[in-house]
Amino acid sequence: MNDTEDTAETIETALLGCLLLDFKTAQSETADYSIAPEMFQHPTTRAAFEAMLELDKAGAPVDPVTLAERMKDATMLAFFEKAMDSAVAVAHAGYYGLLLAQNNAKRILRLKLAAAARRLRDEPPDMVQADLLAELAGHDSAASIRSLSMREAGDGAVEMFQRAAQGSAGIKTGFEFLDSAGGFQRGALIVISGKAGSCKTTLARQILTHVAGESRIPAALITLEMSESQIAGQSLTDLSRTSYGKFMRGAADTADWDRLFAAKAKADHWPLAMTARARTPSKVAAFARAAVRRGAQLIVLDYLQALGPDPLNVKSNIEQQTSHASNTIRDLAVTLDTTFVVVCTESREGELRYSDAIRYDAWVWLRMIQPEENNKDNPVFHLEVKKNRFGFVPKSVRPLYRLGDRLLTDTQWAAR
Repeated sequence: MNDTEDTAETIETALLGCLLLDFKTAQSETADYSIAPEMFQHPTTRAAFEAMLELDKAGAPVDPVTLAERMKDATMLAFFEKAMDSAVAVAHAGYYGLLLAQNNAKRILRLKLAAAARRLRDEPPDMVQADLLAELAGHDSAASIRSLSMREAGDGAVEMFQRAAQGSAGIKTGFEFLDSAGGFQRGALIVISGKAGSCKTTLARQILTHVAGESRIPAALITLEMSESQIAGQSLTDLSRTSYGKFMRGAADTADWDRLFAAKAKADHWPLAMTARARTPSKVAAFARAAVRRGAQLIVLDYLQALGPDPLNVKSNIEQQTSHASNTIRDLAVTLDTTFVVVCTESREGELRYSDAIRYDAWVWLRMIQPEENNKDNPVFHLEVKKNRFGFVPKSVRPLYRLGDRLLTDTQWAAR
């Protein structure tokens, strides 16, 4: 076996490992490459992939034991364990799928060129060249990447404009001044930034609560600073108008507990999934794809700069790592046709920390500011629209007042 064949088998084995770790997620990660059995060069990996497809079609679990039984070869268990070890994480499936598709395109191209070379022994070169050029014109090295005709894309544009005309194009946030401009659009990356203590996370969480809790739109949360239970605790005390700190001090009374359990009974039915374990861009991608398959239309990440690097980017500097994370989330928003709200930290000078790529990737950039007049009696914060790719950017800031774990508009604050 030469180096090229050895590399191809390594890629195919790693892809099988991803599929064995989580078949549905790995399939979603490789959907753009239309993986088919004939793309596998090696008999063992091709046979294993064909058996996986048969199991899935039959509604059977795709796991090493079931797969070995399907193939009627118990010795394959050791191979499957090796494949899963080489895969590392299911989130790498997209990368291995891309390499497999590229290798397949290269192999087809080599076969065409070899056939033309053989014909040159007996046929006129102009005839061989004409036939080869015709064949190459029909050879798409990226045939597995789905494309749309102008008609199809135009139909999508008309549908998008019709939704806008009906007032249903964007996700409503619960803040009138944002919703009057159409809310948050599908395929958009929304950045909410601010310095420490500026209520940027409070704003993002309040929008998430409105979407999942009040509008009952499926949503998801990736939290990197708190556990799932801590996030749920803040949401429940906010919903019940009790105090998170009071519960943590053990000072909650019977009335507090009653309100908390009443709030939990409502929140139990929220279409909201959350995780504190998607801590790299590739894991965010895997979680986001799974969430969108379950219907999520909004995904919140708190916060971008807390993401760690993927294995391939460990040696990159912090700016490169943050840029990669921002680019990954922008691409996810577009390709999954979902809305991403990303919380970002700022430097002392008020700039987005580590990478300027974030401002370019964002469709909308909302900046939270804690002014000097902020105090116990006047807990005012300012919201500034720094960027709006397809809309108006107001010159003035919007005052928001913190009451417990909620932000109120000036009208709500005056009427409290």
